[in-house]
Amino acid sequence: MIKLIRLVLWIAAVAALAVGVYLITRKDKDPYDVGKARISDIESMARLCTIDIYNEAPVLDTINNKVIFAIQKQRGSISFDLDSLDTSYSGDTVIVTLPREIVEIHESTDPDSWQVIDTKSLALFVKDRMSLQEENAVKSKIRSRAIRQLYENGTVARARSEAAANLRSLLEMSLRHPVRVIDPDPDGSPYR
Repeated sequence: MIKLIRLVLWIAAVAALAVGVYLITRKDKDPYDVGKARISDIESMARLCTIDIYNEAPVLDTINNKVIFAIQKQRGSISFDLDSLDTSYSGDTVIVTLPREIVEIHESTDPDSWQVIDTKSLALFVKDRMSLQEENAVKSKIRSRAIRQLYENGTVARARSEAAANLRSLLEMSLRHPVRVIDPDPDGSPYR
């Protein structure tokens, strides 16, 4: 009886070893097909960032006869494309024209960046809850309002002023010539 148990254990061990060797050495085709990477477009852009934006915007809006009250956390920046600088010379002075500002503002990726406080239907027998499409329509309006507010409260004007000063000192250090920065639109213009 003991010999029979040893024989069964020995056969089980050999079978387990054979299965392990087979699993390790088999050469099945990978289930993934990996192709070569392709670059579709390269755009070289050097930007001078003057202001980073973090904002918590209260939202009160209506859409499809529903009212929403929410809070959105926003992040963004105001920067300037240095590849599009217009330069000229007057004697040994370099004259630079400040380009149009690039205002970017988006919903933050932080946790709880979009918090719906309350929704209410203005129509009878219609659910108070908003659909994702309705919430996204409200969010698209929030972005344009936030950008308009940056122009109205002077944030863009301050960014343009700081950009002109930073660009002048940066270029004077690197070029070792006097630099004059001309700002054609000191307050900025969202429609320029």
